[in-house]
Amino acid sequence: MIGRRFLAAARAALSRSPVDRKGRLARAASLVLIVATVFAAEGSGLLRPLDNALGALRFDLLRRDASQTLTVVEIDPASIRAAGRWPWDRERFAQAIRNLQAAGADTVAFDVDFSARADSAADQALLAAIARQPGSVVLPTFVQALDRRAPARLVENTPLANLSNDALLASVNVLIDPDGLVRRYRYGFDSESGGRASMASLLANRSPGQTADFLIDYGIREKSLDHLSFEDVYRGRFDASQVRGRSILIGSTAQELGDDFATPRHGALPGVYVHALAYESLVAGRDLKALNPLLLGALAVWSAYLLRPRSALRLRRMLLRHLVIAATAIGGPLALQAAAPVSAATGSILFAQLLCLIWLVRHELARRARAVVEAREAHLLELAEHMRASRDEILAAHDELKAVNVALDRALAARTDFLAMTSHEIRTPLNGIMGMTQVILSDRNLPAGLRDKVDLVHASGETMLALVDDILDVAKMESGNLTVTPAKMDLHRLLDETTRLWTDKAQSKGLGLRCDRGDTPTWIIEDGGRLRQILFNLTSNAIKFTERGEVSLEARTELGEDGEMLVLEVSDNGIGIPADKVEQIFEAFSQVDAGITRKYGGTGLGLAISRRLARAMGGDLTVESELDVGSRFAVRLPLRRAAADRGAAGAGAADGVALAAASVLLIEANPLAQGVMKAALASHVSDLEVARSTVEARAALGSRRFDLLLVEGRCLSLGDADAFEEVGRLARESAGAAVVVLWAGPAEETAGLRRAGARLVIPKPIATADLVQELRAFRAACEDPAALGRAFAAAGSP
Repeated sequence: MIGRRFLAAARAALSRSPVDRKGRLARAASLVLIVATVFAAEGSGLLRPLDNALGALRFDLLRRDASQTLTVVEIDPASIRAAGRWPWDRERFAQAIRNLQAAGADTVAFDVDFSARADSAADQALLAAIARQPGSVVLPTFVQALDRRAPARLVENTPLANLSNDALLASVNVLIDPDGLVRRYRYGFDSESGGRASMASLLANRSPGQTADFLIDYGIREKSLDHLSFEDVYRGRFDASQVRGRSILIGSTAQELGDDFATPRHGALPGVYVHALAYESLVAGRDLKALNPLLLGALAVWSAYLLRPRSALRLRRMLLRHLVIAATAIGGPLALQAAAPVSAATGSILFAQLLCLIWLVRHELARRARAVVEAREAHLLELAEHMRASRDEILAAHDELKAVNVALDRALAARTDFLAMTSHEIRTPLNGIMGMTQVILSDRNLPAGLRDKVDLVHASGETMLALVDDILDVAKMESGNLTVTPAKMDLHRLLDETTRLWTDKAQSKGLGLRCDRGDTPTWIIEDGGRLRQILFNLTSNAIKFTERGEVSLEARTELGEDGEMLVLEVSDNGIGIPADKVEQIFEAFSQVDAGITRKYGGTGLGLAISRRLARAMGGDLTVESELDVGSRFAVRLPLRRAAADRGAAGAGAADGVALAAASVLLIEANPLAQGVMKAALASHVSDLEVARSTVEARAALGSRRFDLLLVEGRCLSLGDADAFEEVGRLARESAGAAVVVLWAGPAEETAGLRRAGARLVIPKPIATADLVQELRAFRAACEDPAALGRAFAAAGSP
């Protein structure tokens, strides 16, 4: 089917203009290059770490207990110390066999070498123990190289002939992958005497003669396997219920005997436990088969074909396709492995998707750049033609120049809009990821291993969220929409919060982090969010570029020409900045040199945004630095003092109680956001109900009463509705419920929402934990009318 489509595309290309054909051929060549890169990466093993990580995740999510039909008897350090030497007298093994059979064991298998002769009497004792129940004891064989210098010459080591007469033989060879991990297990091996079943296959009664491989199901909980110490078995000190009717597998777990193997899920495991997990896989019918690589390769090619850029690009549709394919590539193998013993390595599909995403972004940026260049070239040609004409024609050309400049401004504005739109589209699912990981991490019963993985996802999401915020700020700066909203804030709390949040990061690098609040006032009038953004950027950079010493955050007041100034300084002992590069670091997407980017990472946006914010707040950001000595960044802002907030202390005691007793109606149209908000709020309120629109909300208000209406701002403007009118309608029909709006629109519309009937407007974006705190504080203020009045007065509410 793909071949026919390519032929049809080629015929259509021949009928088009040379420019169209060139573009189509370029896209086809890029698609072929992506497919070739995916197959090269798959063939060279570069995608193996990704496949391993996805496989381990599937094992974590599909964990199960052992069948309780096998018990492992460990030759552990306690058993070796009790015997006093190694190797043991075979009389000890004979006694263990007698004790196990007396307790009702079905089969006793050994992962111990019996190929060399020992004391004759001890061999006879072991032979007699085996002969008591012929066919119920399994002895090991293994294949090894006859000569290290000729590894292809193999020989099978078997137990002594007289020991093998009444015993069954099984191979204990373990397959090790090129990366040193044991993933596969073999049903049986070819030997000099014919086919030899593996230990797990023999104990699981699988049909003999198979020599194929299968993948061990490492989702089996190793700790759910019953185990006994060999010393306890030898002395007869064990619970017979752990033995009766079961297969018994005896092997070494003592590190000094050196029988450990690296596994992809359980770390280093003794060989006896590798055989035990392979046995459990066979007993449960979970001997996994790898999906055909050719089928996976075809799916990767099909994914790349679906995600290829078109001449008429529809960005939202392409992003939706990326989300669907990523979810299928991750969730599909999980569902398949849960339903059938099949393991699918979909790293090639995800890698193809990543390459297509890079191609998509590059294609769109190049297309927009070409549009700007073509518009400018057209203008220059037209201007040159008109300069040969008369004065009137030159004036006319001047008018046309103005029109073209307007077109160019629109093109630049379109680029900025595209940047902002893309960042918002990325942020929507990212907020869902961040919200759900916060909810998962709040579960105290979360296993430590899974907590580490979710914490890694959350930390990566925080990094990406900070990058998206920086991109949005740059877009707002370029479009002139960056706003600063001064309000009463607690400066000391911000300084303490900054120090607390970055202390762990500093300590992980062996750095000290010191904060000195100086003579600064506690309460000031300033945009707290923007000031926090500046301090976080400066502190993050100081820690990033400092390898030893300390980072200090100091605050003080100064008397300047225009009055009292607030000075915030962040100092470090880091790499410093060359004198000729000091101003360059404040330019967007700029760092001192490419080596800095490679070593430390970053986009070069933080300092540029911080300086623009400082200037928008009426101050400035300066730096003093010396190469290899350190840097001192200073933020100077006009100081506007505020009166202390009476009654702030003690409010927290009633916060949780007031919110916990409230019934809340959440109005949110986005299903992903609904899930995040429900998970975040459900445990903090008395009752939570969800409506997808204001129409559904009004219907719910007609049937019952709520204490709080939490409205996502985008739901107020669906269709032809006016946001202010919708707020007023909800306030009138709420039967006394407080209307709270989550608002991502222009800040100047906040006052209009309050006049329309909103009791509280919370700016977005906001973390779910911060949202809960805002609602708690609001509910507590509702219990104190005087406090609520002060809050509305401080916010400028009518």
